[in-house]
Amino acid sequence: MMTTNTSPKTSFSMLAGVLLLLLGLTALAACGYQNPNVLPDTRDLPPTRIYAPMWSNATSETNLEVQAHGAVSDWLLQAGPIKLVAAAKEAQYLLEGRIKAVRYPGFSYDRSTTAQSLNAVMTAAVSLRQRESGRIIWQDNNLRLEETYNLEASVSQTDANQRQALNLLVDSLGEQVYLRVVRSLANLERQ
Repeated sequence: MMTTNTSPKTSFSMLAGVLLLLLGLTALAACGYQNPNVLPDTRDLPPTRIYAPMWSNATSETNLEVQAHGAVSDWLLQAGPIKLVAAAKEAQYLLEGRIKAVRYPGFSYDRSTTAQSLNAVMTAAVSLRQRESGRIIWQDNNLRLEETYNLEASVSQTDANQRQALNLLVDSLGEQVYLRVVRSLANLERQ
């Protein structure tokens, strides 16, 4: 039978190490760092009325502006205190967006430099501003999102993959706008 013999000095060193680690983690937590993917509690936001008109679409992708508008609206409706209103005059804030471009650059190639997969890249411009003052609360003129899809032997399957990539891009766009709008409104409340 083998027994381990830990001296009081070793036990104290281990305890001191654990306490030092906990102290370091507490210091990091208290330094003000915030994970950018964690939302502020939307319950802290006052009721907010936002008018979000139909997005504009500068691409040749049909119906993309309708999909973008729907995705952004769906995401914003998840934030309890945010209410989407039907007319600009009823709103405190205006949320406007424009899809600037959708491109499909090559992503991965085989040995003969034939593309195996493509990236669907969407670029958009979005702004949130106070209706009465015109003050810009948040703006991103170059919001860029990417989604990879595979090229298949069948053109119809490749087209289906491309449509799925566009759908994922639109949902990501809605999520990014939602995150930034809620974060911007929370920052306004803290000021």
